Amino acid sequence: MRKKKYFLILMISLFVALGLLTFFGEKGVIRLLRLQKELEEIKRRNQKIEEENQKLREEVKRLQSDKRYIEEIARKELGLVKEDEIIYQFDIPEKGGSR
Repeated sequence: MRKKKYFLILMISLFVALGLLTFFGEKGVIRLLRLQKELEEIKRRNQKIEEENQKLREEVKRLQSDKRYIEEIARKELGLVKEDEIIYQFDIPEKGGSR
């Protein structure tokens, strides 16, 4: 009778230990779920980077081939003007300002 009791306790202990390892061990279910969540986040970031890269490729292509686009960028970002071109600057009144 005692042997059966010890055997039963041993089996229950092994079962509990295996269960704990299955869920909380280095290769356990909880770690697997955490890694899957991390993988999804990495895939999302990669997709965002791919979209940004595509936009940059398109802009490089335009800069290599479209002179009007280059001129537009030079005017907007560098403030360049053509020779003999006159620039007029106006002060825009603020909304709600008192005069």
